[in-house]
Formats: sequence, structure tokens, C-alpha cells
Amino acid sequence: MAASGTSARVQREHGGSAIEARSYDLRERKRTRTRLAIQAEAMRLFAEKGYENTTVEDIAYAAAISPRTFFRYFPTKEDVVLWDEYDPVVEDLVAARPADESAALTARAVMVEALGGIYRRDRAELLTRVRLLTTVPELRARLLENQSGAAKFGSMLAGQRGADELEARVVIAALGAIIVAALDEWQRDDGRSDLLAIFDRMTKALAEGVKDWV
Repeated sequence: MAASGTSARVQREHGGSAIEARSYDLRERKRTRTRLAIQAEAMRLFAEKGYENTTVEDIAYAAAISPRTFFRYFPTKEDVVLWDEYDPVVEDLVAARPADESAALTARAVMVEALGGIYRRDRAELLTRVRLLTTVPELRARLLENQSGAAKFGSMLAGQRGADELEARVVIAALGAIIVAALDEWQRDDGRSDLLAIFDRMTKALAEGVKDWV
């Protein structure tokens, strides 16, 4: 069986065998599962005690790990809120899209897949994360700092699709702003509404609105 996704990229970049690539995948999957378990305990504690009143030691104890192990997976307490499992695989999601698809459609599809995966996995946990990101000043500041990731996504997308980099970055920035607005609308409703339907409605509203600009 041919390797795909991350394993294929490892083979291309490092000249490794399929066995080595699969081993890499298994290690990454294990790390992702561990991060998800730690994050779940952190979100539970944040919801119960509040962000400021929860320490790294509290999270580590709840996750049955040492604080030292916690820092192997998350550099800071803030990162346990900001991280999601789709961060490392964006390039693979782009590569999996049809080769003749426009950069804008690819960017939207990748964002929908990532947002939808997180939303379906645990809505209550996502709601806790969104509330933290909108109410804790240091998390809001980190979220703004992380906008540099959108620029990297734009560069990567332009390279893979042969699109104009500036145009790709503009599209990604617009979609990122819609995700933030959709999450805010969703959390205002205490997570009762359909997040993906909100996102879809907002993207359509933007598409209709910009017709008058050109």
C-alpha cells in the first residue's frame, strides 16, 4: 500500500522507507492522542475552577502525568487552549483536494473540514475553548499573534495551487475572520445552534456582499 499524507511527505523529505514513514505516523498519532487527553482535562478544570485558578500542576495531576511531561506537549498553559489537532496536517488536507480546484475553494474546504472535525468531536469542549479565547486577555492576545499562521497557510496554498500569494492570503484572512465571527455567534447562543450552518451562512453573505465591490 502506498503511503499517503504525512507519511508520504516524510518519505519525500527524508528519503525514508514506508516502514519509517508509518513509524513517524504512529508516533505523531500517539502524541496527538496524548495532547487531546491533556487538553480535555484542562478544559474540564477551566470550566470548573476558571482559567486563572487552574495551574499546570492541576492539569498534569488530572491527566495523570508530571508537569514536566505537560511541558513536553504544550510550551505554556495558554497553548493547551490554542492548540487543535488539525494544526499539523493542514498541508495534507490541501494536498488531498482536487488538483484543479481554485485556491479559494480549497481554503474554504480545508477550514470547514478542520472546524467541523473539532466541532463534531466535542462541542462542549469547543464551547469552553471559545469562551476562554473571548474572555481571557492573554489568550486573546495570543490568538492575535497567531495570525501569522494565516500568512504561512497562504504561502503554502499559493505554492501548491500556483495561485497569487497575496490573493490567497486575503482569502484566508477573510475566512479566518468569518470563523471567529461564527464561533462568537455560536457561543452567544450557548452552543445550541449549528456552528457549521452559521459559518456557511456567513461565507455566503460575504460572497454576495463583495459582488458590489468589483
